[in-house]
Amino acid sequence: MDGPRTGRPDGAHDAGRVGARVPGEPRDVPDAATVGPGPAHRFDATALSEAETILAFVESLSAVEDLQTLLDRLAEGIARTAGWGVAVLSVYLPDGGILGSYRLPADEQQRFLASMGRTPLASRLAKRARIRGLAFPGTGIAYVPHTADLPRSSAFASSSPVEGGTWHPDDRLFVLVRTGTGQEIGVLALDEPLDGRAPTPETLAPLRLVERLLALGASLLQERVLARDLKRKEKAYRTLVDGAPVGIYRRDANGGLVSANPRLAEIFGYPTVEALVDDPGFIDLYDPADRAAVLARLADGHEVRATDMRARRRDGTPIRLRMSVRREPDGELQGIVEDVTDARRLEEHLQRTQRLEAIGTLASGVAHDFNNLLAGILGYASLLEQRLAADPALGPMARGIQETALRAADLTRSLLGVVRAGAAEPQHADVAAVLGDVARIAHETFDRRIVTIVRADADLPAVAVVASELHRAVLNLAINARDALPEGGELALVAERDEVGPRTLPPDAPCRGPWVRIDVRDTGVGMPQAVRARLFDPFFTTKPRGKGTGLGLYGVYRFLRAFGGAVEVDSLVGGGSTFRIYLPASRPSAAMARRPGAAPEPARAADVGARILVVEDEDAVRCVAVALLRAAGHDVTEASDGEEAVRRFAAAPAAVDLVVLDLVLPRLSGKEVLRRLRALRPDVPVLLTSGNVQEGLEDPEVREGLRGVLPKPYLPVDLHAAVRSALAPKAPAGLGHHGPT
Repeated sequence: MDGPRTGRPDGAHDAGRVGARVPGEPRDVPDAATVGPGPAHRFDATALSEAETILAFVESLSAVEDLQTLLDRLAEGIARTAGWGVAVLSVYLPDGGILGSYRLPADEQQRFLASMGRTPLASRLAKRARIRGLAFPGTGIAYVPHTADLPRSSAFASSSPVEGGTWHPDDRLFVLVRTGTGQEIGVLALDEPLDGRAPTPETLAPLRLVERLLALGASLLQERVLARDLKRKEKAYRTLVDGAPVGIYRRDANGGLVSANPRLAEIFGYPTVEALVDDPGFIDLYDPADRAAVLARLADGHEVRATDMRARRRDGTPIRLRMSVRREPDGELQGIVEDVTDARRLEEHLQRTQRLEAIGTLASGVAHDFNNLLAGILGYASLLEQRLAADPALGPMARGIQETALRAADLTRSLLGVVRAGAAEPQHADVAAVLGDVARIAHETFDRRIVTIVRADADLPAVAVVASELHRAVLNLAINARDALPEGGELALVAERDEVGPRTLPPDAPCRGPWVRIDVRDTGVGMPQAVRARLFDPFFTTKPRGKGTGLGLYGVYRFLRAFGGAVEVDSLVGGGSTFRIYLPASRPSAAMARRPGAAPEPARAADVGARILVVEDEDAVRCVAVALLRAAGHDVTEASDGEEAVRRFAAAPAAVDLVVLDLVLPRLSGKEVLRRLRALRPDVPVLLTSGNVQEGLEDPEVREGLRGVLPKPYLPVDLHAAVRSALAPKAPAGLGHHGPT
């Protein structure tokens, strides 16, 4: 025998601990020899004893839930009932693991498990087939004498034979564990018969009882395994459902909510799943029209997949959902709900951004062409005004043309400011003029019951910002005040010099004063603290859906951050609101003192006699520029496209003192013309002009070496100032911008 006297038969070659997995072990052993239990015994005292034994055996096992404990009791009970000293039981689990019941010393157990791991699967299956072939006819009981050709494990030491017995120490006895349907699920190895005798066909009765007990035990084992697996699956399912990032629910045929997961409760604002399930009004949180459409589709036998629905949270907050629902044959509805509120908001923002980009592209082209037209109108109007200055009737008309054209130019710049926010370079903006223009818009477009008041210090400094963006920021605040005055009231726009600055200022703030403070005050409904705390959040709005984007005040905040400013808000419910914006004070520019219709400055002697090449494709603009420069005493050559400009310059590069170059030209672009001129003469002085000059200045190759920038449309005084600056002995430190304000 390969085992010690305590009986550790190597027939338990497939035994292992709970859940132990032998590499390559199949889930089910092929049923090569399906053998059911033997024929029924007659009803006599022996049969009654067996029945009582079986009943007691079943009762002892039925209350056991743990698989290992059940297996241990099954093996011990069989050994005790059948009269064997040792019973080693191995059961193959559906998941491929092995459940074993055996008691071995630690060293022998280690050798035994190692031996199993080294034995190839093919060898193990062949050994089992050999055992089946040695079974007594009509049974699953196999007596394997020591003389049989059957591989034996070397993991165990030999034991001594029983004196006077017929059982040899190397004999083996196996009972195949089969269910009531004949499926083989394990093997029982028995050793050390108490009577010391080897079994024969005539002495199999106790072993047939073992077969019956094993069949009953196998049924209990299968039931416990299935129950364990079911609990595991239920736990895994519950974990999956409860942790899902989407809402999951079931509704019965009557519309009642049967079950839901925590995410669904969270989406609709319920504190717990129980609170959600117990609320009969939950169904009313869905938009009625959207719910009816989903139910109609389900009634037609269709599944609803990834359909957008409108709904609201328990507190009334509107939300957007994406829902998939199907109806089961019993009428139950199973659904998945995803909160896509943020995603839809971002999509809408992206669509708005894309629309703005398209508008920006269109506006850039329109602005260039429109500013060219305005440049011609302004130029001719200026020439007319010079000739008609003494005429009391016609002189004002010429000035009126100028004023109208300048207002159109302001409109064009405002349009570009909206679609190209932050792209322009800062200039010294006149705050008083901005407040006056916003007040004019308020007077013309706001409710007549709103009284607009404007006040600005007489010596108010300029601020270094993009004027159009400042205009838009103040206008946004004025519109915000208008919305707070549904019944009318007072709107005040006040600008003052401020030496103290905002109450809170970051330590790294670039400016410590002085400041220009702009107050936008209203006597409206005011705001609670909860609204004030989120005023400048992107997409936050208190307006009804479709009435506000939540970007107006956010744009004000971004504008102030971009130019080193700050904002403070005071508001009281029912007591109005005050927005105070602070901008660093800057030196005033000469352009701020100029107003439409002011007489152009006369050309000084230093301007006379320069040789200037004017490159402009618009005939009206070119003719006006040439006439103004020639009237100032310059020697002017003109070109109407890029190729002509390069050709004229190449004829005598050193003879040109200044090139007035339009950025957008036919045949050769202004950028390409500039590159070729610099190739012919690297230090060529260039004054750049364009109806959308900022777009060209985004290219560093264009900006480098320029003597100045002249945006269209421009007044004669702007042209003369730009030419004087460009003809100066040294180029200015930065790009000078000249143009009407």
